[in-house]
Amino acid sequence: MVNRTHHDSEEAATADEFRLADPTSAEDRDDVTVTATTEEHETADHCGVDSEGDVVVAVRNSDGELLLMRNDEFGIAVLPHGTVDPGQDWAAAARADIEAVTGVSIALDSVDVIRHVDHVIEGDDEPHTSTYRVIFTGHPVGGAIQDCKQDPDAGSDRWWTCWSDGVPGDVSIPPGGPGDDLRHVLD
Repeated sequence: MVNRTHHDSEEAATADEFRLADPTSAEDRDDVTVTATTEEHETADHCGVDSEGDVVVAVRNSDGELLLMRNDEFGIAVLPHGTVDPGQDWAAAARADIEAVTGVSIALDSVDVIRHVDHVIEGDDEPHTSTYRVIFTGHPVGGAIQDCKQDPDAGSDRWWTCWSDGVPGDVSIPPGGPGDDLRHVLD
C-alpha cells in the first residue's frame, strides 16, 4: 500500500490526500499488488478506449463495513469506481468519482492494486490499446449516500449504494474485472 506521505508519486495535498499522476510510479512498491489481464471486446469501440483507465475504491467505514454498489436486476454487487481521463490525477479522479456516484466524500489511504489491462479485439492476438485499473483503499470523511442511491427504486439507473459487512446474500460477485476487484478486497 502506498503511503500518502513518503512516495515520490504521492505528494501530500493535505493531511488526508495524496496524488498519483502515473500508476507505473507505484508498481515497484512491495506493498502494492501488480497484475496483468486481457479483456476481449467485439469491436475497438468499447467503454475504456478513450480513457487512461479505471479507479476503484474499497471504502470502509468505522464499523468495518464496505461501501458497495448493487444492481438487483443483474443480481450483482461491485465496489464504487470511475474513469480516469487523459492527464487526470488518479487519486483525484478516485475521490471525485466515488463522491459523484455515491454521495460519500472519501479520503484515500493507499494504493492496493495496479492492474495493467490489455484490450484485444475478438480474434486478434495483439492489444489495440492498454489501460490501468487502480484499486485504492479509503474511508469516508463526509457526505452520505445520495437519496437517489438509497434503494433500487430511488434512481433511474437501478444501481444503489449500501454499507455492508460482506456481499449481501441476495446478490453475487460478477465475473471479470469488477468482480476480481471485489474478490481481492474480500480475501
